[in-house]
Amino acid sequence: MSAPVFGVFFVGRSYPIADSNFVRNDATHWLLDVGATVTREYAELKEVSLFLAQPNVLPPGQALGLYISVSGEWQWRGFVSNDHPSEVMPLQWPEISGGSLTGTNHPAVQLGVSLEPLEEVVQREGTKLASRQEFAKRVALDLFRFMESFNKGVQGDTLILPTNCLELWFQKFDSKFRRNPEFLMTSGEKAP
Repeated sequence: MSAPVFGVFFVGRSYPIADSNFVRNDATHWLLDVGATVTREYAELKEVSLFLAQPNVLPPGQALGLYISVSGEWQWRGFVSNDHPSEVMPLQWPEISGGSLTGTNHPAVQLGVSLEPLEEVVQREGTKLASRQEFAKRVALDLFRFMESFNKGVQGDTLILPTNCLELWFQKFDSKFRRNPEFLMTSGEKAP
């Protein structure tokens, strides 16, 4: 039996799960059936930690990328490397009706780990951070446009707002976000 390379745990929902519990597809890819290993109520799993089991276990210039899949579409979540040996990542499962593996027609929910060049995963992570920054800009722009709608007939650089303006905006934002989490990115208006 070889020494473990990596492990995962679902924050607050599981004990550490060693790489030996994953199905190894080839020399660089591992799969974990989330429903069979952790819980069939996968939507309850909010965060996962990927960690290296020992120092300098990966070849130089390599990293482990973490992906999730619901019914076959793989989505990037993060990475670890010899210099960055652990990370907690939000799962943000794709929306599937119910968020459960109960019943006869349920989606395949998997966690994937892939050995990849460190340079590629760092670049992919940078793209993820840039999209988060763009999202934050769009949220701020949505808030500004909402506040601006109260500015009837007032001139200059002053906005006159109701005291519950943020509460009203958040209720509206939350309602739109629940209907379509991508509404900000598809609104057609670019953040400054």
